[in-house]
Amino acid sequence: MFKLYIGNDTYISLSHAKELVNQLRKETNSEYILIDGDKTDSSKISDILTSSSLFNSSRLIFLKRIYRNKDKEQLIPFLLEYLERNSTDNIIIWEDQKVSAVTKYVKYFKTKNLLEEYDKLNKRTFITWAKEIVKKNNIQLETDAINLLIQYSNFDTERFENNLRKLKLLGKELITSEDVREIAPDTLEEDIWKLLDEMNIQNGKPLKVLEKILNQKVDPNFIFSMIARNMKLITMTKHLTDKHTSFQQIASILKVPPFTVKPLLDASEKYSWEKIVNKYHKLCNLDYEIKTGRIEPKLGLTLFCTTT
Repeated sequence: MFKLYIGNDTYISLSHAKELVNQLRKETNSEYILIDGDKTDSSKISDILTSSSLFNSSRLIFLKRIYRNKDKEQLIPFLLEYLERNSTDNIIIWEDQKVSAVTKYVKYFKTKNLLEEYDKLNKRTFITWAKEIVKKNNIQLETDAINLLIQYSNFDTERFENNLRKLKLLGKELITSEDVREIAPDTLEEDIWKLLDEMNIQNGKPLKVLEKILNQKVDPNFIFSMIARNMKLITMTKHLTDKHTSFQQIASILKVPPFTVKPLLDASEKYSWEKIVNKYHKLCNLDYEIKTGRIEPKLGLTLFCTTT
């Protein structure tokens, strides 16, 4: 058999490809061969495909990223021709990208119903996917805990599964929201802090961080609210620090966990009062322009990130 896995969500497509590979390795007594198609010379790939196994009657070949090979224009037609006459090897192919449906490469697998395509999940489909993954891992999570874990993972499939593995190590019958808060970092909040840091340093790259956040389908208005919240925490922390307030008192007044006070202190030290006032002026002006429809939210965020 052979199958092609593609799509914008490379983590999910790779996971499914690996799942099939592992299944075939258990079910068949085949020689296993892994080929990095983007790094391996095309002539070597051709030689591997056309050679025979010395020890087994069949082979299991996991071919990755052949579409990135510099000789793909010659290599892919060769591969398709080889697949037509191959009757013994199992070949699983994975691409770390979405490949156009009009290419002969994709059409070949699609017409044979051997194409698996995984595009980025939206918020609704991500929730459905997340619940399936939780069930597959035999973990019991409260409904609120699942939603919180999704939020903390910032709708990123790889982050969600990594966080889920950490929670599984707790060995608890039922995972609660408190468990999620203890184990899983809020990655969106981390990204917002990083965005502010990049804006605040010389030769910083805030637009790169902003693009990363927006690519995760986060509502621009929500990003604005997170930035405003973090600026509020910085302002209050700086004010309390100027009054020589203790760590414990700062945590109590701000209603944040004690371990977050040190990062807040570090962040507040990077801002002068003049810079804080300037940031608030820009936030207020852009908030007004966006709400009155004079400026598009994504453009407003870009302007906020690039103007001093």
